[in-house]
Parts: sequence; C-alpha cells; structure tokens
Amino acid sequence: MVPAYLLFLIVFLFYKKGGEKPLWGKSLILVYFLFSAFLPFVVPVFSLPTPTGPYSIGTQTFQWIDSTRLEWFTHENPNDYRKIMVQVWYPSNDIRGRVPEPYIDNITIRAEMIGSAGGFPGWMAGHINLVKTNSYLNASPDLTSAPYPVLILSHGLTGMRQIHSALIEELTSHGFVVASLDHPYDCNLTLFQDGTVADYRSDITGHPDSVQIRRKQLNTRVADVQFLLDTLIKKNQAIHFNGLMDLNRVGVLGHSYGGATAIQVAFEDKRFRSCLVLDSWMNPLSINVLNSGISQPFIYLGRPHWGDSDYPTSPNLVNTFTKSSPEKNFQLVLKNSRHLDFCDAPLFSPLTDRFLETGPISAKKAVAITNKVALSFFSYFLKDKQGEFPNDILNEPFLLLR
Repeated sequence: MVPAYLLFLIVFLFYKKGGEKPLWGKSLILVYFLFSAFLPFVVPVFSLPTPTGPYSIGTQTFQWIDSTRLEWFTHENPNDYRKIMVQVWYPSNDIRGRVPEPYIDNITIRAEMIGSAGGFPGWMAGHINLVKTNSYLNASPDLTSAPYPVLILSHGLTGMRQIHSALIEELTSHGFVVASLDHPYDCNLTLFQDGTVADYRSDITGHPDSVQIRRKQLNTRVADVQFLLDTLIKKNQAIHFNGLMDLNRVGVLGHSYGGATAIQVAFEDKRFRSCLVLDSWMNPLSINVLNSGISQPFIYLGRPHWGDSDYPTSPNLVNTFTKSSPEKNFQLVLKNSRHLDFCDAPLFSPLTDRFLETGPISAKKAVAITNKVALSFFSYFLKDKQGEFPNDILNEPFLLLR
C-alpha cells in the first residue's frame, strides 16, 4: 500500500506547482497510478473467512522437547534433542478487549523463506503480518461444554502450522480442540521460543537415497505427532487446559506429506479414531501400509489428478489404500483444484493460479468446501453427530465421490 499512499503526495505536489502540466509528467503519474493500484490487488491484505460455529477461539503456542529422540537432521550435534513448536486452538468465551492474533509472527524473518517456497520475491510476503486471524492469544477456554474432541494436524513439505488457519478456526468454532505443529526442517521455517531456528532442509529430490530418507523422515514426523498427543495427555489437567480435551476422541489430519503422516499415524496408533487427508502424497507410505489400509474411518479429499505435480502420486495408490481399509472410507475429488487449494494459499492473491499450485476454482469456494468436508467428517465420527454423512457434503457441485 505504500506506493498507493505516496501517490496522493505526488499528485498533490505535481498540481500544487500550477501552470500547464507536461505530457510526460501526466504519463508518469498515470503509470505510477496503475502500479500503485496493481500491487494491493496482486498481494492484498487478505481476510480469513469468519468461522461459522458458535464458539470464539483462543490459542496458545508451546515449545516442547522430546528428550527420548535425537534430532537426525542435525546429526553433527549429538546433544540436540528433537523439539517442536505446537500451537493449540480451543473454544473460548473470553475475547472481550483482546486483539486478534496476526496470521504469521516475525514476518521480517520469515518473508524470504515464504517467498522461496512459493517461487516469488520475499518482499511480496512482507504484508502478511497485517492479516488478522479470528483467534485470540491466551484467551480463557470455554469449559461449559468440555471436554472437546481433539484433532492433530500435520502440514506438508515447506508448509507451516499456520497454513491451515481457515480450516483450524472453522473446526475450533464448532467445538474441537485443534493442535498443529511445525515439523522442524520440513517446515518452511521454524522459530523456537529459545531463539534458535530450524531452516528448511527437505529438498532432496534427485538424491540417490531419497526413498530411504523420506521413509526415515516420515517416521520422524509420525513420532512428532505421537509425542504431541502424549504431551497433551500429560498437560490436559494443567492450568493451561483444565480438562479441556477429551483424549478418548482424537482424530488426525494432514495435507500432502502431512497426509502420508496422518495415515501412518493412524496405522500405528489406534488412539487416533479417525483420519482425514487433503491431497495426500501417498508415495512415502510402505507397500505394507498401502495394502493393509487402516481400521479407522478415513476420507481422502484431493485434486482430480497429480500429473502436474513435483511430487506425483499414482491414483492407483489411493485406490489400493481405500479398498484395503475395512472401516468406512471415502475418496472425494474437488473439481478444478490443484495441490495448494487445500490450505490457505489461494486466499493470498487473486492470481495464485499464476504463480502457486492452485487451480481455477475460486479461493473462497475451495476453502469453504474443504472446511465443510472436514467439519462434517469429524463431527460424524468423533462427536457421533446424527446426520446423512456423506450425503450432506455431496450436494456440493464441485465435489465428486469416487
């Protein structure tokens, strides 16, 4: 917006001088006007959708260290234990006088890495800290209907815990506690509360041992999610939460590589009672997992095809897995979508389909349908909500059941 603000000053000074204005001066002002109008259109201070549920949203962020695991990304340091940043969103009734949290903190540090992940200059992300969420830091939890079911979300490669804020806030507003974590070194950039940083180190495409590395990486991500749940169990009665969470009703969800993480978690750990994946990357999963499936209710929501992706997934892998899963499972396709339509990315700009991996479906439509599918699925299988699932979501013209 700075060029737009400066435009008023330039025009004022130009006409303050009086007299006949040269054609070149008028032309320069016109060019500058077009430029100043174009910038906020291309990279606007976007808005997250307003959650539709009855609850306000509180949030807290934690740094937790798993003293049972060494950090394998920094094997040169034998004393570096795995630590994760976790953000928890929960129903609240105490937001009066509070200011909503920014979408992303420390944007001056993060902007370059965000731009690198998206393939655009970092300065184009410098305004994201102006975007406000619908969540309020350290707001008191609403315990009147507690305990609430718990969902744990795993992001994809180059992602971050905030990249699914619209989905997280929608679920939380309807009475879920949602915990999302940064997987260090898979995350775009992890900023720890102790001042240390974990940069992105997962660009191993073409590496001769990439399959083995991805499997080890997947195991690390699965252990992150399990450690997160273990820690929530320990802290549920602490002052942070006061029995807020029902840890007998836990679901897991993830996008892309986070989808593979969610599936592997559900396969290994039956504490997770349902599993939803968004355009999941299936290749890192072992043949045993793909052929065995999972016993929990499962839903796959994804794009029509993966042919244009850097990380292609064969449709046969999805079909094999869903057919192997004996419990209720569903495979849904979001028409006109691409890989990043299942997170907040399409909200960033009206031109994301030009420089990010989003499709021609409108941003609001993609986000709204993703939110509706996830809310309906988890409400049905974790809250025992009576309804017509999945018929209640199949009335969407952009959804196709395979």
